[in-house]
Amino acid sequence: MDPGTAMALIAGYVAAAFGVFLLYSPVLILVVWLLLAAGLLQLLAWPFIVMVRKLRRKPEPPQDGSWLLH
Repeated sequence: MDPGTAMALIAGYVAAAFGVFLLYSPVLILVVWLLLAAGLLQLLAWPFIVMVRKLRRKPEPPQDGSWLLH
């Protein structure tokens, strides 16, 4: 195999890889945007999640034995 043929094969593989990247680039961009949107929504929902967790927390039982007298 002469050097010209090897260079043509390498150039063909590089062109194919670049073509596949361009073909799937809208999907990659969509995945990145969805991840960013999910992160932003999670940051916006964080205060409400903390509030709900505080409201749903069960009260702690008394630490001393005075509850036995009631």
